[in-house]
Amino acid sequence: ARSKKNETKSSNYFKQMRKVNRIYRKIANQRLDSLHKKSTEIANQYDIVCVEDLDMKAIGNKGFGNGKATFDNGYGMFLNMLDYKLKERGKYFVKVDKWYPSSQICHCCGSVKKLDLKDRVYTCDCGYTGDRDHNAAINILTEGLRILQSL
Repeated sequence: ARSKKNETKSSNYFKQMRKVNRIYRKIANQRLDSLHKKSTEIANQYDIVCVEDLDMKAIGNKGFGNGKATFDNGYGMFLNMLDYKLKERGKYFVKVDKWYPSSQICHCCGSVKKLDLKDRVYTCDCGYTGDRDHNAAINILTEGLRILQSL
């Protein structure tokens, strides 16, 4: 329900604010719980986790169609949770540079092919054809393992 803007802060106004705040707090707690559960699951399952160090501010400002909703998904918070949970367990968390061309390199032969964001299938001259994101994930893992070995 809405209250009038110029109305003095009545008891009904504060009652309504408490209801709204309770709903927002519940949503925030649900999101936080979801992030904790997923990060714990990953930390328990894997010894090494390699992620791309994305600039969420740039992604939110670009024309990906999500706009500011990108900031609402808690990606940075999720990475922080994952990082400390892996360190607690003596496991490794590796961030690959955001400028690493993970989606443009063929994971089979290593050749580089320039792709647009609308290209969802990676097709290489060596014969590999597969999902662009799957190819990028393999490349991020390979680069993360290379970074880990150089430490």
